[in-house]
Amino acid sequence: MGDMPKATHSGTWVIDEENDIKIECYVMDNKERVLSLRGAARGIGIKGNGSQALTRNLNSMWISPYLSEELKKWLSCANRNELPIYLTTRGVQFQPFEASLFVDLCKAYVDAMHDGALKTEVQKRTAERMYIIMTAFAKVGLIAVIDEVTGYQDERDRNELQIILEKYISQELLPWAKRFPDEFYKQMFRLKGWEYRGKAKPSYAGKLTNDYIYNYLPPGVLDELKSKTPKTKGGNRSVRYHQFLTEDTGLPTLDHQLQQTIALMKASDTWEEFDKLFRKAMGEPVQLELDLKKNDNK
Repeated sequence: MGDMPKATHSGTWVIDEENDIKIECYVMDNKERVLSLRGAARGIGIKGNGSQALTRNLNSMWISPYLSEELKKWLSCANRNELPIYLTTRGVQFQPFEASLFVDLCKAYVDAMHDGALKTEVQKRTAERMYIIMTAFAKVGLIAVIDEVTGYQDERDRNELQIILEKYISQELLPWAKRFPDEFYKQMFRLKGWEYRGKAKPSYAGKLTNDYIYNYLPPGVLDELKSKTPKTKGGNRSVRYHQFLTEDTGLPTLDHQLQQTIALMKASDTWEEFDKLFRKAMGEPVQLELDLKKNDNK
């Protein structure tokens, strides 16, 4: 037991009190952020004993096409009874479920729901709970939620602008690599009613990318990216914003925002519906309501 990771902070994340959606969260002594596997299964409405209940569901053929590679690896370990055991702050054993895996799990169910792959009422109710949970952490990310729930954020370094920029902005220009999946623009064009032509995109698509992706990186990051990538005389930028994001923090945060946004896009039938869901997930319902009323009066 001495070699088992032990929680230094713990707390219960109450997502939806009315529907009794809540999950135990832990920050371990190795800084890993995890959920209680049993609590995660119970929170999403899967009844049974922790790993067995979730494993049984993920082994179903209908969900298989939507599982990430990391989830498949976890499932393989679960099927071999090789999942790790951690200790709570009180020394009680529990099976952990990594925060990143839980994000993948929510996305799998939401994607399946969008594709019409859910056949039973139980599956649909589970997906609906997943969607509620996903919108609950879409604004700041699940790691930040766990830090807040457990009280660990009080011990982190203060988020001074310079500290944030050092974490997110690289001093070196990274080689160009495709960062935005085609699916992001395909969904954007579908919801906007535009014809998708691959690389050919209107300049307005770039504005939407800033509005829904880069604006939701920590405060000050987008301004710093703009200052590092000045426009040429022709009005274009010679490098992409993401080439100045750090590989360990900036790019993963960008990827997270992209995946959450794509999931919300897939769950929407119109741009207006997506925008409403997105603003709600980002914690901006009041402003959205005002904006929609203004648009209706035009």
